[in-house]
Amino acid sequence: MSMPSEPYEGQAPDPGDRDRREATGGDWVIPAIALAFTTYYLISIQDLVWEAKIAAVFVAVMLYLLIGIFALQTVFGLKRGMLRIDFSTLWENGPLFRIRVLLFGLAVASVAALPWLGFTLSTFGFLLAAFLWLERMPPKTAVITAGALALSGYILFIAILRTAFPMGPFELAVRAVTGI
Repeated sequence: MSMPSEPYEGQAPDPGDRDRREATGGDWVIPAIALAFTTYYLISIQDLVWEAKIAAVFVAVMLYLLIGIFALQTVFGLKRGMLRIDFSTLWENGPLFRIRVLLFGLAVASVAALPWLGFTLSTFGFLLAAFLWLERMPPKTAVITAGALALSGYILFIAILRTAFPMGPFELAVRAVTGI
């Protein structure tokens, strides 16, 4: 009675042995979302100045290139029998799946709140909730960290780069006091 042999390094495992092939379906969630967002962003910047368009196109081309390389790696891995398409890794770990769903929900809520809260407060709320609920960070540390990051985002994106994020109570108050 012979035991099945282990594949040598570089040798593809038996395609019928599902346990030895690495699952790759879940690896495509973030690249797929990035591809969709980048395409949307490129379509939405048509009214911006040419310098902004060039920067956006450069970043988009780099992202498309990296996703293309990842796609080729996936295709070659599938052809060699090293990979299998399987999305179960996204939900097989219950606690991790719960965190992913909560984080996605927080992101959606943050984007939905942008028109009313503005960039800074919605960013602060998202980060604070993520730090408290998902990271179990102490409240004082969570407030300080979320506040520092949201304020840094305000300084970079609104005060320096003049990005056209929706104005909320914080942005309107700062504009009234400082004129920025």
